[in-house]
Amino acid sequence: MYDLTEFNVRDLSECGLMLRSLGKDSQSMEAASNVIIKYLYENLVNLQTQEKSCVLIRLFKTHSYGKLTPELQKYVQNILKKTDIKYDLKCLTLLATAGEKPEWNYRDQSLGHQAIPLVNEEAIAKAPMISQMIKQLGLEPGILIQPDPTLFVDVEKQICQIFYVPDALDSPYIPAKKSFVIPFNVKSVLGCGGLLPLGDTFVVLMFLKVELPKVTLDLLRHLTLNIKMAILPFDDNNIFINSGQYNIINQVKDVNEQHNYIDNLKSEVEALNQLLNDSQKSTITQSQNLEKVIEELQAKIAKLEETNTKLLHGEKMSSLGQMVAGIAHEITNPINFIKGNIVYAQQYTESLIKLLATYQKYYPIPVPEVEEKIDEIDPEFLVKDLNKIYKSMRNGTEQIYEIIVAMRNFSRLDKAEFEKIDVQEAIDNTLIILGSRLKANSQYPAIKVVKEYKNLPLIDFYPNQLNQVLMNIIGNAIDAINEYNQQRTIEEIKKNASVIKIHAEIITTDWL
Repeated sequence: MYDLTEFNVRDLSECGLMLRSLGKDSQSMEAASNVIIKYLYENLVNLQTQEKSCVLIRLFKTHSYGKLTPELQKYVQNILKKTDIKYDLKCLTLLATAGEKPEWNYRDQSLGHQAIPLVNEEAIAKAPMISQMIKQLGLEPGILIQPDPTLFVDVEKQICQIFYVPDALDSPYIPAKKSFVIPFNVKSVLGCGGLLPLGDTFVVLMFLKVELPKVTLDLLRHLTLNIKMAILPFDDNNIFINSGQYNIINQVKDVNEQHNYIDNLKSEVEALNQLLNDSQKSTITQSQNLEKVIEELQAKIAKLEETNTKLLHGEKMSSLGQMVAGIAHEITNPINFIKGNIVYAQQYTESLIKLLATYQKYYPIPVPEVEEKIDEIDPEFLVKDLNKIYKSMRNGTEQIYEIIVAMRNFSRLDKAEFEKIDVQEAIDNTLIILGSRLKANSQYPAIKVVKEYKNLPLIDFYPNQLNQVLMNIIGNAIDAINEYNQQRTIEEIKKNASVIKIHAEIITTDWL
């Protein structure tokens, strides 16, 4: 399930993958659309209350009057109050619907939206919501009324937009305020859609109980591509569930089926390219966020080390512990988020790459436009470089996570009582905290640490006090080495490397 108010890249990838697979076993666009709309209605929820976010969700698609079912043709005739209607008159047709009221779950029970004839631009302008939705989706009314096939390739690439009304109650574009918006607590309205290869337009319209943040709106633009991929196979054949009953009478056979097939294939490839581009952009964004977090961590750790040096010999270790615990707490969640999402980002990227490889296997000779795109982006280099990027990101997050764990274990302000303690773990955590002081710098080589632990049992002690003792002992050792090295030359230091040996064993039953 997905909360639209907290929608993220992972939700987008999971939901998109599910939407693309839902229509595979369907026999018509209407059937596929029903599965998609019902899935979105059931899975878009408020995760805290488990209440559905959508009051009503519907999928519309434009069709020529001549390709509608006899029932829908009669429906349009009643609206226009005439029977002599042009075959190619475009109608915005309801394909799938799901909502709170039982009758909202059946297309043929809709009183006013089963099929909306788009007679001319003036008629569209009289319907404020439809007119504004067409405008915000980046379409011109003329494209819907009389499509120009020569413009489809260029226009189709650009259409991946959304129609959003943040305040449904005060918007002039949303009708039925008293009968629908107010009683069903509709807060906002979202529409997303685009063009299909044969010139028709599809739109998913959601009436929501929540207001959406900008980041969700940006992600939902990309979700449109997944819906398009799911319904695209039916663009040039069966549209309605009962289409087989009237196809022989009303359907006009396309004399250039091969051309339509190629157009569909181009559209699929273009949608896949856009999805891959979105995935790569998301990876770049995640990398930039990770780099930013790392920079902030480095600054905080540097500040922590500076403070730590000043407090080593005083009784202010408790203040240091509080600061360490606070920093560890603040950065644990973002690091875990990034660490977890790297795995999914890599899996999703690999899935998209495999999908493109499958297309290449069955369609080895691409059209010139696709071949030009392949030459431009160099997929082989991208695949190799992406693996390196993911590897370095994983290594970086693992190192940061180890530091956080050490900082958290070191502070342990919530464990001031007398308890069982793992001395070896306490020593190792202290060494991680002091790690930067042990590394080589511009003046001296690194200080080597030799650890000799002999079957150490758990001991009864105060965690905070033990950490303070270990920090003082090892810190004093580093200070002593640095003071001694100031009296030696670089050559002498290199010949006799600086070493701290930590030896721990049980001496008697009372002493470690």
